[in-house]
Amino acid sequence: MFDPKLYHEACSEMHVSEEKLQEVIHMTEQNKKRAIRRPLRVGLAAAALCALTVVGASAANPEFLEEIVLSIRSTVVVSDYQEELIMEDGSQITALRYPDVSVEERDGRTILTVDGAETDITDALSEDGRYVWEATDNGSQAQVIVTLDEDGKPVWVANVAAAGEELEDSEVSLVSEPSGKRTHIVD
Repeated sequence: MFDPKLYHEACSEMHVSEEKLQEVIHMTEQNKKRAIRRPLRVGLAAAALCALTVVGASAANPEFLEEIVLSIRSTVVVSDYQEELIMEDGSQITALRYPDVSVEERDGRTILTVDGAETDITDALSEDGRYVWEATDNGSQAQVIVTLDEDGKPVWVANVAAAGEELEDSEVSLVSEPSGKRTHIVD
C-alpha cells in the first residue's frame, strides 16, 4: 500500500538541477491539454469531497468544510475515475469521478455520449432492451447502463468503483431522470 510519509521523506531528499527544472517547465508548457485537465481533475476532486462532506455532516458548518479543504496536502491521480487526496495529517481519502454521460435521440437514433465519445446504441436497445458501456483505467472501473423506461425513453445509471473494488459493491449510483436533463444521487 502507499505510505505517504515514506514517499514524502524520499521526495524531500531529492534535488534537481536548474537545467533539468527548466527542461521540465518547457515540456509542461508544450502540453497544454495536460495543463487544462489537471486543474479540472483537482476541481472535480474538491467538488466530490465537498459534496461528500455536506452529505456526511448533515448540517451546514462552513468552518468544518473550510478546515477539510484547506487540509488537503496533495492529490495523486490514480486513473481517469479515481484520485487519492492526501491530508496534512497523512490520512488518505479516495475521490471518485463519474463519467460525463448524456443520452439523446437524434434523427430517430439513440446516441450515448460518455466523456465526449458518442456511440449509437439504437440497435442494442432494440434487441436487448439495454446497452452497457464499461471502461477500466489503472484498476478503477466505470460503467453506464442504458435502458428504456415505461414510455420507451432512454434512462441511464452510472457506477464507479475504485481500484481493487467491484462495481457491484459501489454504494452510490448516478441516475438520470426520464427527461434526460437532470440527475440525482441514489444511496
